Amino acid sequence: MGFEHSLKEQMEVKRALMIVSANKYGFTSTEAIRYSQELDQLMNIYRKVTEGNQNTPVSSN
Repeated sequence: MGFEHSLKEQMEVKRALMIVSANKYGFTSTEAIRYSQELDQLMNIYRKVTEGNQNTPVSSN
């Protein structure tokens, strides 16, 4: 659970940086696009991690 939480925090930070950059330099600026791509990578990792957890059988004890 700690890793998922860390990923969520990293995604929020990256999203905020992307928004600030886009507002300051434009949505197509190199910096905004870089943050967007980094956010995409984090989101893909998060999706893989959380999908893996959904496939784990839950104990009925």
